[in-house]
Amino acid sequence: MTSTHLVTGATGFVGSALVLELLSRTKDQIVCIVRPGQVDAATRLQSALLSAAESYGLLERLRRDIFERCRAVAGDVEQPDCGVASPEQLTCDQFWHSAASLRFEDRYAAEITRVNVQGTAHALDLAAKVGASQFHYISTAYVAGSDEGPILEQKSSSVRRNNYYEISKAQAEELVEADTRFGRRIFRPSIVIGHSRTLGATNFTGMYGFLRKLEVFHGLMQRTQAGLMQRKALRLRLDVGAQLDLVPIDRVVENAVTIALSGRLSAGELAYFHLTNPHAPIMEQVIATMFDVVGLAAPVFASDKSEFDWIDDKFNERIDFYRSYLIGHKVFDRSQVARIVGDEPRKPYELPNHIVEQHCRWYLDRLKQERAGLPATR
Repeated sequence: MTSTHLVTGATGFVGSALVLELLSRTKDQIVCIVRPGQVDAATRLQSALLSAAESYGLLERLRRDIFERCRAVAGDVEQPDCGVASPEQLTCDQFWHSAASLRFEDRYAAEITRVNVQGTAHALDLAAKVGASQFHYISTAYVAGSDEGPILEQKSSSVRRNNYYEISKAQAEELVEADTRFGRRIFRPSIVIGHSRTLGATNFTGMYGFLRKLEVFHGLMQRTQAGLMQRKALRLRLDVGAQLDLVPIDRVVENAVTIALSGRLSAGELAYFHLTNPHAPIMEQVIATMFDVVGLAAPVFASDKSEFDWIDDKFNERIDFYRSYLIGHKVFDRSQVARIVGDEPRKPYELPNHIVEQHCRWYLDRLKQERAGLPATR
């Protein structure tokens, strides 16, 4: 028997990979709520899915399915019923809510709340109207906020979160937890990076945002004090020995779909799953590799700012957002995931230095190509 899946956020990083995984693993129909932009919803969806499929080496296998089994419906999660004009004309078995704002700064608090919190309320109401029995919410493992140690797959009890993004995702989880009209699964990815085989990615926040900060800082210093950053070791605050939970996009969506296909939850049932890395790399090794790829001298890791000079201060100001991901020993429990997906190979998860380097160089090459296509400026 086939099902119909309704997906929000299908043009995003996780959402597009999720749709491709559903196409690969099922014969189901996929309906995607897409906010029209400069082009109509259908064109925007097809462009995003084709681009993602090409990045992950799936284009030839899934091209036909993208056109035949995916349907775009114009909408906007910020609006009631997610902006769908005629929700009564839609039906689905499984509702995947992936749409989210990835902004985090205080000045975007209102937008973040509209998209991530109110958008989830609208998605829940729409799911009920279209007859969904299963509601899958893509949250984040970092609803754990400042908590350290083992982070369990259960309702988050963190008392302090680090930014508006984390706050909004926690508030959205509370909405899902309170709504007993469906069987509900809350999926919590960690820091999602490119495909484990092709290295491809379609969104460049997280690790890529940090790498971009390094590259820009290096370029700035080269223009003002050429060669200094090859000699001077920058100091930054970081918890040596902590894990940096980077997880390839293909592992995230493969686990999510395996879990969703494992069986239906009854109305009112709720389960949590950490879509994280069971073999997460050590933080200082990843950061040192990133410094090396960009051309910066090996960094010095400090537990406080007492030995910072003015350059260290300037650098640490630039990466301040990432501080909460560099400080604190978190280990995400995956007992519920393991119970369903079983034993998994280590290789797609393990990220030794040379693999981290490959991911970084892939992104920097792409960044260079994008910049080469920009018009010259004074």
